[in-house]
Amino acid sequence: MQRGNQRNRQLDLWVGTPLLNLLASFRRRRTQRPANPQRIGVICSPALGDTLLFSGPLQDLRAALPEAHVVHLCMQQNLAAAEIIPGADKRVLIDLTKPPETIRRIRAQRFDVLLDFTSWQRLTAFYTMLSGAQFTVGFHSPGQYRSRGYDRVVSHTADRHEVDNLRALLAGSGVVPPVIHPHAPAVVISENGPAPLAEERDLVVFHPWASGQNSVLREWPEDRWVELARRLVRPETLFVITGAPSDKPRMTPLLERLEAAGLRAVPFVSPDGFLSLTRLLRRSRLVASVNTGVMHLAAIAGAPTVSLNGPTAEHRWGARGRCCANVQPADGSGGYLHLGFEFKGQPTDVIERITVDQVAEACEALTARCGGVTVGAR
Repeated sequence: MQRGNQRNRQLDLWVGTPLLNLLASFRRRRTQRPANPQRIGVICSPALGDTLLFSGPLQDLRAALPEAHVVHLCMQQNLAAAEIIPGADKRVLIDLTKPPETIRRIRAQRFDVLLDFTSWQRLTAFYTMLSGAQFTVGFHSPGQYRSRGYDRVVSHTADRHEVDNLRALLAGSGVVPPVIHPHAPAVVISENGPAPLAEERDLVVFHPWASGQNSVLREWPEDRWVELARRLVRPETLFVITGAPSDKPRMTPLLERLEAAGLRAVPFVSPDGFLSLTRLLRRSRLVASVNTGVMHLAAIAGAPTVSLNGPTAEHRWGARGRCCANVQPADGSGGYLHLGFEFKGQPTDVIERITVDQVAEACEALTARCGGVTVGAR
């Protein structure tokens, strides 16, 4: 269930809410928790960024219960991302649009505990309730009407980063020992494979495209990417414009404008999921991206990453990694997206209020702080 698909969200709200709460009214919450859970199921939001951020708490769970068998219930949308994050012993593919098959597949796992890390979806709460697990845990998110079917409920709040919300569910579950040293989100990618653009010595990656509902409201104007490139260029710089196959038609005009400005630029669409893309990001001097899944991949993979947040709240979804920076409009506007779809009644030009000066200065400060070469003068 993707937050960017308005039709799916409406179905989830108007069909999922009454169905879930009707069924929940016939069950009694269990208070007896398994003393030594051996089979633990986890499910997270299928968006790329959500799945990558989930890797931190998933590692915490693995470290806290090293003898348990942890199964990650994945959807087609996040299976590829789930395969590059550490922590799970097994991944099981489910399809939320096929209730009988999904319930059968989940119940076949015979979970002692099922932890639902999604924050707004009623369908995941529905399947968790019917999972057959001895004990279930999930979020109460204000206004989402989804928490009645869990045995234990943890508050999901708008005042902390999503990673910290996910960690709060672990801490409040009652089945996981306290985590003394939380793990940072991580990806596991072998460096033995082919390195894209291996002959190039100075790569700067731009990821200008967002996805999902109202994605254009999270995208920076094209002319500003060109001006930013002028600020960052060095004699050997190659600008790499990354995107999904569906972004190819939009890449061409930007590439033409970069080349018209005397800059070297190429498109890059990964041929093998996240493998080549992650290797490319790790080799880059700098990654500048709108706030989307690829931004989180770059930051978590360790690439120097600048996130242009616009309507996305930095304190909720900002870049997390060893070397990253977040940029918001200087006038304090924006940052109104909490669950990811709260656009109604909000300004539509927020990301346009982020200036080239702001982003260039963030790039300069980031490369200096991370030990890289300071970007060139204007």
